[in-house]
Amino acid sequence: MKTRNLLAVLLIFATVGVFAQGKFISKNAYISFFSSTPMEDILGESNEAVTILNAETGEIAFQALMTTFHFKRALMEEHFNENYMESAKFPKTKFNGKIEGFNKSMLSSPITDIKVTGQLSVHGVEKTITVPARLGIENGKLSGSTKFKVIPEDYGIAIPSLVRDKIAKEMEVTVKATYAPFGN
Repeated sequence: MKTRNLLAVLLIFATVGVFAQGKFISKNAYISFFSSTPMEDILGESNEAVTILNAETGEIAFQALMTTFHFKRALMEEHFNENYMESAKFPKTKFNGKIEGFNKSMLSSPITDIKVTGQLSVHGVEKTITVPARLGIENGKLSGSTKFKVIPEDYGIAIPSLVRDKIAKEMEVTVKATYAPFGN
């Protein structure tokens, strides 16, 4: 019994040590955007975003290729890439920021509310944003998530008047990532 308790304590300290150093990566982070109007709901999802979290500084970066977003209907995906996002011209969306009030204990604590401030780049336009987020250990792994709204016009994305009633003025963006130590 004492051996089992000692092993549990050592495992906890080893986990804290691993989570408190270096960098963490997720190569299959989830990003979605959702638009809801009385005429239509639109959901674009990608499970191919990459994110890196620096465990020393609290800096965080995300990147997703626009062509990895998928929709229920192929025509929506085509319009998204060709007409709205112009994915051939602007192939990526990126975020580079930092966790406000960061300290290393956030990486070994249970999920908690945080704020992240940084530069969001969409459609060739970069803006500073601050978003609420959640970060910490969930099911034994370092996890992070956020949900925030963006206005397409703020990023130079023109919505034709013909479909204006089908696309919300604000899009809800959701991001979820489960991190592993970088290099594993």
